[in-house]
Amino acid sequence: MKVSVLMGGISAERAVSLKTGKAVINACLELGHETTPVDFSGNYSSILNDLKYSDIVFNALHGTVGEDGTIQAWLDENNINYTGSGSRSSKLCMNKNESKRIVSKNNYLTPGWSVIDNDGGQVSGDIIKSIDFPCIVKPNAQGSTFGLSIVNDNNELMEAIKFAGRYDDTSLIEEYIIGREITVGILGDKALPIIEIFPNHELYDYECKYSPGMSTYLCPAEISSDREKQIKGDSEKIFKLLGCSGYGRLDFLLDEHGRHFFLELNTLPGMTSTSLLPIAADQSGKSFTELVDIIIRLSV
Repeated sequence: MKVSVLMGGISAERAVSLKTGKAVINACLELGHETTPVDFSGNYSSILNDLKYSDIVFNALHGTVGEDGTIQAWLDENNINYTGSGSRSSKLCMNKNESKRIVSKNNYLTPGWSVIDNDGGQVSGDIIKSIDFPCIVKPNAQGSTFGLSIVNDNNELMEAIKFAGRYDDTSLIEEYIIGREITVGILGDKALPIIEIFPNHELYDYECKYSPGMSTYLCPAEISSDREKQIKGDSEKIFKLLGCSGYGRLDFLLDEHGRHFFLELNTLPGMTSTSLLPIAADQSGKSFTELVDIIIRLSV
C-alpha cells in the first residue's frame, strides 16, 4: 500500500512524535509499503498532496492538533483515510474533564477533580476549601505530563496553576491517590497485557517516559487473575464508551485496596522504543512491525 506517515506537528510533543514517526516508517518499509514521511509544521496546504494520494495515513502525531480531533476533522473533510480514532472521540479523550465526567457518570472510578480557568490565576474559596493536599494540578488538554505538578500546600498551588497554564487555558486540580501506576493497551477492541510502571521519579514524568533507563516496566503486571480480568474488561468498555477505535491506551492508578482509578485514555499512544503499547503487544506475541501492520489493517 501507499502509506504516508504524518508526524512532527506543532505541539509540545513534537520531538516524541518524530520518534514515533521514524519507528513507524521503518516498520512500514519492512512490510513492503510505499512509505512517505510527512513532517507537519502547521501548514495544511503543504501536506495535502502527500496525503490525499495515500491508501492510508498513519497518524503519528501527538498532543494538540494531532490528538485533539483537529487533524482528524481536516482529514475527514478531505476524504483521507487515517489510523486511530475519529475526530469526535479524539477531541473527547484529549479533554480530561469531559472524559472523566463521562467515565464517572458510568460508574467507573476516577480521582475526584475540580476545573479552573487559568485566566488571572484565581481559584475560588470553595475550591480551595475542598482541596485535600497533596493534590495534582495538570492542564486539561495536554499529554506526556507536560505542565503536571504534585502540590503539597496552598503556597505551591498558584505556582502549579501558572505552570499548567503554559500548556492550556484550563487546568484540573485532581485528587492525589497513592497507588501503583498501570496501563492497558487496546488493539482492535481487546485489551493487551497490563503493564505496571516503576518510574525513577515520584511522578511518571516526561523524562521517565522517554529516557531509556528512567523507568522499569513489568508486563504482565503482578495482579490477581480476577482483578486483571476486571481491569481489562473495564478498559475495553471505557474505550468503546468514549467512541474510540483501532488502538489506544488507558492509564490507571491501582490503590492499596485493589481499586483501579481511570486517569485518561490516550488515542495516539507513543510508538517509540520505550513506549508502552509496543511493550504490551510484544508480551502478547506481536512484534513492533506486526503491531504497525495490525493498526494499518484495522484502519483500512
